[in-house]
Amino acid sequence: MALRIRQRVPMPPVKPAANAGLTLYVGPDSLQGDWARLVLAEKDVDTAAIRVIAPGKIDEDFLILNPAQTLPTLADREGVIQTARVIVEYLDERYPHPSLMPQEPAGRARIRMTLHKIEHELFPLAERMQAGGAEATSAKRQLVDGLKGGARFFPSRGYIMGPEYSLADTAWAVLLRRVQ
Repeated sequence: MALRIRQRVPMPPVKPAANAGLTLYVGPDSLQGDWARLVLAEKDVDTAAIRVIAPGKIDEDFLILNPAQTLPTLADREGVIQTARVIVEYLDERYPHPSLMPQEPAGRARIRMTLHKIEHELFPLAERMQAGGAEATSAKRQLVDGLKGGARFFPSRGYIMGPEYSLADTAWAVLLRRVQ
C-alpha cells in the first residue's frame, strides 16, 4: 500500500473582520444611544464604529450579536453589552482616561443614585416628548421642571455632583439637548 503525502497549501493571511473592534449599535434619534455616543466621545475612542439600526430593518450582523435586537448594544472583543447604563459604565472602566466616576466608593454610589433617578424619572419624559401632540407638550413641561429642580444639585463648582465632570453630567447633557 502506497502512502500519499499531501502537500501543504499556504494559507492566505487572516484579515480581521470589517466589524472587529468596538461597535456601538444605536437607534436613530435614541436618547439612550446618544448617551452612549457622548461617553464614547468624552473618552475620545476614535476607533469605535457607530451603526445606526433603522426600525423595522434587519441588520444581519446585529441580529447575530443580539437576537433580541435591543438598543443600544455595544459589541467589543470582550463580548456584547446591552442597556445604556451598563454600556457607559463599561466604557468608563475600559477607557479609564478621563475617568467619569470618582475614585472613592461613596462618590461612585452617589453618581449611581443620581443616574438611577435620571434614568427612571427624566429619561422617560424625554422619550415621551417624541410622541408629539398634547402628551409631548406635557412631557416637555415636566422635563423642564425636573431639570430646573435638579439645578439645585449643581454646586458653585460647576458640575452636577461636584468639581469633576462625571457620568451624571453626560446623562444631564443628553437631556438638555432634548429640551432645546
